[in-house]
Amino acid sequence: MRVSFPIHCITCLVLTAGTLAAVFADAVLTVKTDPDGIEVWLGDKFLGPSPVIEKKIKAGRYTLKLVDPAQHSTTTEDLFLQDNDTSVIERTISSKFGILKVKSAPDDAEVYLATELGKTPLSNDFMNPGKYRIEIRPSAGSRYHTKVNEVTIVSGETVSLNETLEKDKFLSKKTIMSFVLLAGTAGGFVWGVVEQGHYRMYNDRAPVDKTGADDAALKRTLGIVIGSACAIGLEIVTFF
Repeated sequence: MRVSFPIHCITCLVLTAGTLAAVFADAVLTVKTDPDGIEVWLGDKFLGPSPVIEKKIKAGRYTLKLVDPAQHSTTTEDLFLQDNDTSVIERTISSKFGILKVKSAPDDAEVYLATELGKTPLSNDFMNPGKYRIEIRPSAGSRYHTKVNEVTIVSGETVSLNETLEKDKFLSKKTIMSFVLLAGTAGGFVWGVVEQGHYRMYNDRAPVDKTGADDAALKRTLGIVIGSACAIGLEIVTFF
């Protein structure tokens, strides 16, 4: 015996099913983070890197897990998603590192922190918090001077250095002083050698020229003293 349903009953069933489907529709989830690229997990299911936009999820209770692959850190929170509901989660992931940015004029200077970090312009986003001595060294063979800075790195903050390296002048005070001392060294010792010759000449005369010999000996000693003093001064200037 065939049982038939009236058309209006079938229509009612379809409408009822549609209504139930609408009532029990999936939840919609959006997850945004600062910075982007944070791994978004819902329980054991990986939803993708942030931002995750309007992802359909079955209603229920979940553990939302945000994983920062760069810092190897994870934050979790409980999340309840209701049927036919839209949830927007926005979170800022705090950095445990500080950021160091270094610029120099001219570019291509080496940045040292115990070891070389790289060349300017430089940006390092993974500096451990603490106090550091930063050296900005010009390229080898240049006439620029090294610049030294003491900086304090704080987690989540940026330290920026923008340094203009000083250049040696062609005739700096140090260079001029070195030339003067070098000339004094050479002149003093040459004078001493010349007066030593005069000393011998006066001693070899017959009769001996005592006054000339004594005068030459004094000048010889004075030349040696001046040459020695200039030589010591030149070493000091060169060292510093």
